[in-house]
Amino acid sequence: MLSVREVVTSYGNVKALRGISLDAAENEITCLLGPNGAGKTTTMFTIAGILTPQSGTVMLDGKDVTRLPANKVVSKGIALVPENRLVFPRLNVEENLYAGAYSRRASAAEITADIKDIYRRFPPLEERRDQLAGTLSGGEQQMLAIGRGLMTRPKILLMDEPSIGLAPLVVAEIFNTIRELNEDGVTIFLVEQNARMALSVADKFYLIENGEITFSGSPGELEEDEVIHRAYLGTQKE
Repeated sequence: MLSVREVVTSYGNVKALRGISLDAAENEITCLLGPNGAGKTTTMFTIAGILTPQSGTVMLDGKDVTRLPANKVVSKGIALVPENRLVFPRLNVEENLYAGAYSRRASAAEITADIKDIYRRFPPLEERRDQLAGTLSGGEQQMLAIGRGLMTRPKILLMDEPSIGLAPLVVAEIFNTIRELNEDGVTIFLVEQNARMALSVADKFYLIENGEITFSGSPGELEEDEVIHRAYLGTQKE
């Protein structure tokens, strides 16, 4: 579904990504782990077209989307649920969802049906459909951000730190949602620091450090790596 090859992305003279390569397979959940400042969000922004790499390629379904602007990347089938949600605080819940469908050429009936599906998946959003997004709880804003991303009808959903700033029970609910979305056929590329929660859903892992991919493998291989296990799971491997 998604193929990133030898991508270099910089902020001025500082290289944030140093030739990274990774893949996300269709109907799977791929997770990118790494410490703060390692290049996780830069990777997401580069894939989503928010940042343009100096070199390398980003391919979606075999088509080059490397240098397309972000709005064109969305129309090709890549949707980003950004870190810290970034909902439109002065719009209500339903207006935020309509904003997610802005780039689609779809009938009003299709969009209405998709909003009903979001409400089915996230009942609290329907209860608060007329409430300003900025007044929602953190968990509700995360639901809304995911719903807004789904309104684009993506081929792949990028999710940047969906657990950040949320209470443990809400984190569990969000990861249950991620699992259910994948079971419904949504391909997901996930950036997450909560490695234990990521292990409960992901099919494949990458580790990025200082802008370079230093590990790729299955959940089992991740757990078998002593250094990674200690750094990201907090205990020595048994």
